[in-house]
Amino acid sequence: MNYKKSFVFLISFCAVFFGNVIYTLSCGPSPDPYDYYISFFSPYTKGGGYEPFYYTSLSSFYGDPTPSEETANVGDWQNYTGKEVTEKDIRECIYTYQVEQLSAIANGSNVLPDSVKKNSFTQFLLKDKNQEAARYLLFAKTCEPAVINADPWSAPERNNELLENLYTEGEGLYNKTTDKDIRERYAFQLIRLQHYRKDYQGSITSFDKFFEGKDKSSLVYFKALALKAGALLRLKDSVQSAYLFSRVFEKAPSLRISCFTSLMWTNTSNEQVYPLCKDNREKSMVAAIYGFANPEPDVAALRKVYAFDPASPALNILLGREINKLEDAYFSPYLSADQPVGLISIQDYSTEEKNKMKARLNALQTVVDSIVNKGKLKDMDLWRVSSAYISYIRKDYPAAKTRLDEVKTKDPEVKDQWEIVNLLVNINQQTTIDSVFESRLLASFKWLDSKMSSGRNYRDDWWGMPDKAYFFKKTYRNLLFAILAPRYHQQGDVLKEALIRGRCDSLQINDYFVSGETAVSQVRDDMKSAELIRLNDFLHRPVKSPYESYLAGFFPKELYMERIIGESYMRVHDFANARDWFKKVPAGAQAVSYLVFKDQLQDFGADTAEQQYNKKITQQQFCERMVQLQEKMKVVPVPAKVYYDYASALFSISYYGKSWFFVKDYRPTTQWYTTKCDKDPFEKQYFGCYGAETYYLKAAQASTDRDFRARCAFMAARCSQKHTAENEDDNKYISALIHNRYFPLLTTNFAQTSFYQQVYGQCSYLRDYVKSGRKK
Repeated sequence: MNYKKSFVFLISFCAVFFGNVIYTLSCGPSPDPYDYYISFFSPYTKGGGYEPFYYTSLSSFYGDPTPSEETANVGDWQNYTGKEVTEKDIRECIYTYQVEQLSAIANGSNVLPDSVKKNSFTQFLLKDKNQEAARYLLFAKTCEPAVINADPWSAPERNNELLENLYTEGEGLYNKTTDKDIRERYAFQLIRLQHYRKDYQGSITSFDKFFEGKDKSSLVYFKALALKAGALLRLKDSVQSAYLFSRVFEKAPSLRISCFTSLMWTNTSNEQVYPLCKDNREKSMVAAIYGFANPEPDVAALRKVYAFDPASPALNILLGREINKLEDAYFSPYLSADQPVGLISIQDYSTEEKNKMKARLNALQTVVDSIVNKGKLKDMDLWRVSSAYISYIRKDYPAAKTRLDEVKTKDPEVKDQWEIVNLLVNINQQTTIDSVFESRLLASFKWLDSKMSSGRNYRDDWWGMPDKAYFFKKTYRNLLFAILAPRYHQQGDVLKEALIRGRCDSLQINDYFVSGETAVSQVRDDMKSAELIRLNDFLHRPVKSPYESYLAGFFPKELYMERIIGESYMRVHDFANARDWFKKVPAGAQAVSYLVFKDQLQDFGADTAEQQYNKKITQQQFCERMVQLQEKMKVVPVPAKVYYDYASALFSISYYGKSWFFVKDYRPTTQWYTTKCDKDPFEKQYFGCYGAETYYLKAAQASTDRDFRARCAFMAARCSQKHTAENEDDNKYISALIHNRYFPLLTTNFAQTSFYQQVYGQCSYLRDYVKSGRKK
C-alpha cells in the first residue's frame, strides 16, 4: 500500500538530483527523421538533385542527391567509352576490382577470372588504344589508401612520404599520357595529393595550370575546383572559397552535400559572397544555399532568390521547406490536439507562440501569392497548388478552392499534389460525411492505393531516404488518423471511426511520434457495449456499401469481438450480459485467473497459482460466480463472506488488482486515479475502486468477527486510498494518503486484533498515521 508515496518521492528526488539529464539518458523510441510530424505536402515535387535539402529537423540532410557521385562518375566514364560498355560493368570495375585485378588489366594480361574477362569495361581497357585509361584506373586505386580515411570516427593520419611518392609517379604518368580526358583525371589526382599533404598554394596553382580554359562540365573538373575552394579556406580566403563552393554546388549535384558543408565552414554571409558573383543567377544560388541552412520558418530566402532569378530551380525546394517547417511547427501540433493520444498539440503552445506561427503562415501566403501574380515562375502550377495548401492550413477553404480551380496542369507530379490538397479541402468543406461523400472518398482511397503499390517497404529498410511511394503511404495514414477519424468521432459515428482506424493500421506505418489511436485500442478500450454490438453486427452483415466493404476488408482480424463485448460488460459490472457473451467464446480463447477472488493486501504480485488458489478461472466462470454472488445478496440476511468475495473480485479486476487483464489489454505503470475518472463509469471503478469499497463496508457490517471486521476495514481503506484526489502539492497529497478516512476506525476499534498487527508491519501509511497522532 506504500507504492504511491514511494513513487512520488522517487520522482521528486530524480527531478532535483538529475535535472534535465533524465531526458538525455532516458530510453525510448527515436523519431523517424522522415516521419515525425503530420504532413500532406510532398518534398519530392520538382526537387530532383536537391534531395539533401528537403526539410527535416532531425537530420543534417534529408537524403543523398541525384545523381550520386558514383553514378555521375560512371556516367562520365560511359561518355568516354561509348554505349558498347554498360554502366553496370563500369561500376563493377571501378568500385569492386582490387589493385591486383586492375594491375593485370593495365599490363594487358589475359590471366583473369572469367567474370572479369566477360566484363565489357575490362574488354574495352584491354584494347591497346585504351591502355592509358587502364593505367590511370590502377593509379587511382593505388592513391585511395592515401587520400581516403578508412575509419571515419578517427582523425586521418597522412603519410607524407607516400603522398610525395604518389605525386611524383602521377606527374610522370600525366606527362606520358596523350588522351586529354585521362590527363584531366590525372590532374585531379595530382591536385588532391597536393591538398592532402597540405600544399594548399601548390594545389591552387596546379588547378589554374591544369584546368584553365578546359571543359567545365565533367565531374573531375568540379571535384578539382572544390579542392581549390578548400585550399583557399585553409589559406584564410574564406569569401573566395565560399564563392567557389557555391559554383560547384550549382553545377555538380552529386557534390552538393560536401560543398554545402564546406561552405558553412567558411563562416561567411551571403552578402559577403554576392560581390564575387558574375550575374544574378549566381547570386540566386548563393542566396538559396544560405536559405537551405536556415531551420526556422523564414520567407527571406524565397524573396531574395526570386528577386535574383525567377527561374531558379532552388525556389521549389525553398518553398517546400517553408511549407514543411510550418507543418512541423504549427499544422501538425494543431491536428494532434484532436487526437485521443499524442505527445504535443497546439494546446501546449503559449498564445504568443501561436500568434507567431500564424503570422509566419500568413507571411508565407503573402509571399507565395505575390510571386505567383508576377507570372515569371517556371513551375507556376506547383506554386498555385502550394498557395492553395497554405490557405487550407489557414482554414480559408474558399480561397484554397479558388486557387485549385486556377490550376490546369498536366504535369503528373503537380497533379498528384493537387489531388491531395483538393481532397483535404473537400473533406473540410463537407458539413457531414454521408454515403454520397463516402463514394467520393472511396475513389480517393483507391487512387492512393495505386500510388503506394510500386513502393518498397520503407520500414524494412529504415536507413536512407524513403521513396515517393512512401510519401503517399504517409499521406494516406495522416488523412485517415488525423482528418477522417476525428471527423467521424465528432459526428458520433464510432463505427466508421473504428473502420477508418483499421485501414490506417493496415498500412503498417503507425509511428510512436506520428500516429493516432489504433483500431485495436479504440475497440478494446474506448467503445461501449452497445457500440461494440453494432460494430459486430456490421462486420457480419452480408450487404454493405462499396465504401464499407473496402474498409471492412482491412479491419483487424485478430479482434475477437465476442470476447471484447463480454469484457466491455465486465468493465461496468454487468456480469450477466458479460457471461452470455463469453458463452460464445471458447474457453481456450478466454483469459484465465487464479487469484481473482482472493483479497489483495498489497499492490504487487502476479496472478499465479497458489496452494489454496490453484484452479484456473476463465472469464465466463468468473462472471457466472459474480452473478451467483449477486443473487445471494438478494436473500436476507446476506453472509459477510458473500459481500467480501464480491468486493475482492471487484478490486482484483481494477487497475491495482492482479487480474486487471480480465478487463483491459494493457496496463500502463504511469496511470492512476484523478477526479476526471469519476465522469466515466468504467474508469470510476477501474481507478477509483468505489464499488469494492462499498461491499467491503457491507461485509464488515454483516460480521461479528472482530478480526474479519478489521480485515474489511483495512480493505475499505485501500479502496478509499485509490480515489484520493490529485493535488499539485506533493506534501498535501501524501498527507491525504496518510490520513485515510478508515485509519481512525482501525486504530480505535481494531488495534488489538491479530490482523491489525499483521498489516501494521506491512502498511507504511498506517504506521505514518499512528506516528502523526503521537506527535500531537
